[in-house]
Amino acid sequence: MSKPPSLHWWLLRYLRPEWPMLSTGGAIMSARAMVLLLLPWPLKAIVDNVIFQHPLGHFLGAILPDPLTHRMLLLDTLGLTMLGLGALDALLVYAGSRLLLDTGQRIMFAIRFDLFAHLQRLSLAFHRRRRGGELTLRLSEDAKQLQDFISSLGVDLLPHIVTIIGMAVVMFWLDWRYALLTLAAVPPLVLITVFYSRRLRKAVRHLRQNDGVLSGLTQEILACVQVVQAFAREKHEDSRFTAHAGESLRAGLRANAIQSQFGSVMSLAISLATGIIAWYGAVRVIGGSLSAGELLVFLAYLRGFATPARQLAKTGRVFSRAIIALERIGECWIERPTVADAPGAIAPATPARRIAFQNAGFAYKPGREVLHNISFTLETGRTTALVGATGSGKTTIASLIPRFFDPTCGAILLDGTDIRTLPLAYLRQQVTLVLQEPVLFQATVWENIAYGKHGAGRDEAIAAAREAGVEDLINRLPEGFDTQVSERGQSLSGGQRQCVAIARAMLSDAPIVILDEPSSSLDSNTERQIMQALQTLTRQRAALTIAHRLATVMSADEILVLDQGRIVERGQHGNLLKSHGVYERLWNSLHDEPAPAPLRLVGP
Repeated sequence: MSKPPSLHWWLLRYLRPEWPMLSTGGAIMSARAMVLLLLPWPLKAIVDNVIFQHPLGHFLGAILPDPLTHRMLLLDTLGLTMLGLGALDALLVYAGSRLLLDTGQRIMFAIRFDLFAHLQRLSLAFHRRRRGGELTLRLSEDAKQLQDFISSLGVDLLPHIVTIIGMAVVMFWLDWRYALLTLAAVPPLVLITVFYSRRLRKAVRHLRQNDGVLSGLTQEILACVQVVQAFAREKHEDSRFTAHAGESLRAGLRANAIQSQFGSVMSLAISLATGIIAWYGAVRVIGGSLSAGELLVFLAYLRGFATPARQLAKTGRVFSRAIIALERIGECWIERPTVADAPGAIAPATPARRIAFQNAGFAYKPGREVLHNISFTLETGRTTALVGATGSGKTTIASLIPRFFDPTCGAILLDGTDIRTLPLAYLRQQVTLVLQEPVLFQATVWENIAYGKHGAGRDEAIAAAREAGVEDLINRLPEGFDTQVSERGQSLSGGQRQCVAIARAMLSDAPIVILDEPSSSLDSNTERQIMQALQTLTRQRAALTIAHRLATVMSADEILVLDQGRIVERGQHGNLLKSHGVYERLWNSLHDEPAPAPLRLVGP
């Protein structure tokens, strides 16, 4: 998507495609405004012509019964006219509001779809500094506020604005002096609206910020509920939630107070203006310069002026929330991915076979490098292991291969081509990951496996599990491949989750495999089966494994020893032990660890 011109004007690109429907809805609501303009006139005729029997004007006399000879017939005609205008008003309200509400719904859907797609494609650096719950709030609540804003704009304000213009014209035509007095009430109402709208917008902005923080905190606590319960920290999290909820409550009460003041002050101003104008009009009627019916028209029109003001006071929070929603969603739109396709990137026609790091360095923050001059090669049929202390850079190196981040210096080449010049979709199709904690979705087991390949079905998922050698393990589940997995896979054991992850990786058929110690924290029997499945997976693939337990990588073709972001040693297990360096110290520090039988992660 192109960068929007500001935090607010991006909405125009969603309004343009719906402009025909918005225009039609606006025209219907404008027609309704004309009906509202006509509504007081039958009542004026009833008072002036039926009750006081004043003669009708030349035009009306030609189409309405004479009040002197057909008084009741004229009353019946005017009554039916009022009913007809009321029915027409109801019909126009239904048609216009239905059209505008449906249009607002479509616009909201388009915004949510594009925003969701945009957020998915933003780099991991963005998502790591933002809470998921806060982003979810922008997708759901903020988009809904814009829908309400669009609907209210057409349903409430547009007909009232057209009505006000028409009323002003008619009042000047009837009596310009009285019209000036009536319209003198408008500027104070506008000033009151502007004053309270600014205060309300500020209060609502503070409220939405607190709601976002509270939503993010709630999602974080519930996602980590097992840790909360394990350490008996429920009361601590209750306190944290209460503190943030209290801030949100106070912000909401502040916004409520301002909105209530807005409505009360507006009502007082309208009542004062109505009283003055009604008194002056009655004086004019007594003096004979204004008819009683004309006074009723003026008072009805004054009420017409007051209705949008009251409506604005009532829906002030809707508009204030819409402005804040525009800002909050606009903040997401102006975010650009730090990792993106290069212009003109072309995908190679053949699968990858070799990936090489050439003096690659990386820093999460400028001036604070975590990787220095990393150089090594991954090739088909060979396994390379990364070992080192926690924080030495193992996971960061693995994250550079699928371009979750880009190196800040040096290069990473895929079959001799800098991966920054390749399409992201192609590059990531060449890489599959099996993590220590596999990520599963709330779906069936086979659907989680099929996630590894676009368009894959149940049969392909089962075939991939069979090929990886984990079919029997999955069939032991209560419903086999049709077993429903809970959110984040919590209903499955660690070994079962790994089986699903390995089958998913097998189905993806990517030539490069990244393994983040997928056999850790498993019992020995399950670990043996998982290792056998990994052996099948890595056969005829380039494998990079992150090792936390050195016994699992003894048979790797090459072991890279990392220390503070640098490769300080490299070689095979036996040679590294003989070098009496960092690797030997790591091995000796873990010599009490029960070591499983070394299983080679490539073909025999």
